[in-house]
Amino acid sequence: ETTGGLSPWNTWISCEETTGGQCWQVDPDPEGVYHETPMETLLGGDGGRYETVACDNRNPDRPIFFTTEDHEYGALRRFEADGNGWDALHTGGTTTFLRIMDDSTFRWTTNEFAAKNSAVTYYRNAEGVIYHEGLLYFVAKKTRTLFILNLATMTYESERTGDQFSGKGSFNAQPDQVVLGENFKRWIYFTEDGGSSPGVYVRDVKGTYYTIFEAMEGSRYSGLGGDDPDETVGIALSPDRRKLYAGFQDAGLLMEFTRDDGFPFE
Repeated sequence: ETTGGLSPWNTWISCEETTGGQCWQVDPDPEGVYHETPMETLLGGDGGRYETVACDNRNPDRPIFFTTEDHEYGALRRFEADGNGWDALHTGGTTTFLRIMDDSTFRWTTNEFAAKNSAVTYYRNAEGVIYHEGLLYFVAKKTRTLFILNLATMTYESERTGDQFSGKGSFNAQPDQVVLGENFKRWIYFTEDGGSSPGVYVRDVKGTYYTIFEAMEGSRYSGLGGDDPDETVGIALSPDRRKLYAGFQDAGLLMEFTRDDGFPFE
């Protein structure tokens, strides 16, 4: 299974979610110099079950990459590159790790052991991660927690996903991937792993969650009656944001959604 994230120079970082996995830089441009030669990056260190990558590109000369690991001891990794472009992920750079403190603060540490202990205590099995305007958002699957890190003040907030819910449905299983809406002041989209009716949900700026869609309980998309729960995957928006894509992993189903009013997804 692979996930990953986009670099500022429009290459894809593909993460291997398997024991000893790595993060590979892939050039999707058929005319690109590296199109046929994906290369292992420095993001994964000695290897792990890596999930997703986000980038803080406020300083284009020293972009910062954040990588999550789907493991109970999976410390969130921060890689500050020495430059930009393809080579920036393969030479130089500095790696630190997220250590959550118990007073609503956090720090970046070179002590990977301390960060792993922090992970198992606070953010086991980190999954989706996104960056926006000085804030880093990521979810911890096992504890159903959304963390919001303020990278300037080194403080954080957290909430249990789906607890404040409005309308039909229920986001009561594990959060997985996260995607930003175009109008960030309003929406963050989530996929769901497991449960009797896995779906896709959205969170507004006040922390209220709503259902986009979810499986009917007992259907093939809920894991053949719930005995082997499925999960929603592949959430993405078209370039004009008028189409939303998502699917069910085990059922092998990919769906395309449009709004009845013709407006884009925000």
